[in-house]
Amino acid sequence: MSAKIMGFDAYNFNFFWLMLLTAVEVGVVAQSENMAWATLVFVLVSIGIVKFVGIAAVFMHLRFSPDSNVLTATALFPVIFIVLLVLMVGLTSPSAVENLPAFCRPGYYGL
Repeated sequence: MSAKIMGFDAYNFNFFWLMLLTAVEVGVVAQSENMAWATLVFVLVSIGIVKFVGIAAVFMHLRFSPDSNVLTATALFPVIFIVLLVLMVGLTSPSAVENLPAFCRPGYYGL
């Protein structure tokens, strides 16, 4: 059974959607001299997020696979260790953040 999105094959639909978004990205970069840097970054990151969701939803098979719970658990398993690592390093040496470079500190980017 082939997965469908709006009546079209999911993989072909996603391919053409990604191609359209890539063409929009190329057009935005071509016009980047006429827009502010923050606008350019916002548009490109927004398109990147939409493309990420499309790839994750369709090409990674997690949505259509009968054993998607097993695949999701397998993908999320390393997250447990990453969270434990960050917590243990943060809790055992809390003064370590005082020696971070300036670009790692809040307020560096002027946001």
